[in-house]
Amino acid sequence: MNNQEIRINILSLRNSGYSLRQIAIHLDINVSKVRYWLRKWEDEKRITNKKTGPKNNKITQELKNFVEQETKKNRSMNSVWDERKKFGKKVMIWGGIGYRLQTDLIIIDSSVDTETYIHDIIRKSKIIKKANEQYGEWEWIFQQDGARPHTSKKSMDYLQYRCNVLSPWPPNSPDLNPIENLWSIMDKRLKNVQPSNEEEFILEIIRVWEGITWEIIENLVTSMTKRIDLVIDHEGQSINGFF
Repeated sequence: MNNQEIRINILSLRNSGYSLRQIAIHLDINVSKVRYWLRKWEDEKRITNKKTGPKNNKITQELKNFVEQETKKNRSMNSVWDERKKFGKKVMIWGGIGYRLQTDLIIIDSSVDTETYIHDIIRKSKIIKKANEQYGEWEWIFQQDGARPHTSKKSMDYLQYRCNVLSPWPPNSPDLNPIENLWSIMDKRLKNVQPSNEEEFILEIIRVWEGITWEIIENLVTSMTKRIDLVIDHEGQSINGFF
C-alpha cells in the first residue's frame, strides 16, 4: 500500500473502534506510524475546520473531503516538490532504549513543556510499562537529561512515583548517555535521504529507528560501565570519540 492508502485504512479502522496496536497489527506497520497518521489527520481537520466553518461530525463525509483535498493539493504541489533537491526542516523526536528494550519513536510537533513531556512522551511511549515488563517493577533506573521539562517538580513527582530515576544528571554530560550515540548512528543513516516534504522525512526517520538492531542497542547499553571508567580516567573530560 502507498502512504495514501495506509492513511485511509488507519482512519477507517480507528473509526471502527480499533486500538492503535490493533491497527498496527492489522496493517502490518509500527504503532509509531499509526500514531503519526492519526495526529496528522487531526491537524488536517483542525486547519480545515478553521477555513470551512463548523465541524462535520460524519466521519465518512470528512474522509471523502480529506481525500479530495489531498488529491488536489498533491497535484498542485508536485511541480514544486520535484524542483527541490534538499529538505532542510528539522524534526524533533524522542525515543527510549534499554537492554532488550526499545520504545516507539515519538514525533514531537511542538515545543516541549512539562505537560507535553508527561502526556505526549512518557505516557505515549509506554516506557515505564515496557521497562516494568522487561525488568520488573522498581528493578530498573530511568535516566534522562537535565532539560527543564524533564526535571520540573511535576515531572519528577510523576516519574518518582512510578520508577527509580537517576538524579541529578550533569547539565554537560561528558558523553555518558549511550542514546546520544544512537542519534549519531541514525543521523549518519539519514545523510543520503532526500525527502520532498516533512511527511516523507518523518517516515524515513521512523524507518531508520525501526531498523536499529538489538545488537546495536545492547552494545550501547552495556557500554555504560566502560563509559564511567573512561570519564574517571579522563578526570571528568569528554569521552567523545571512544564510542
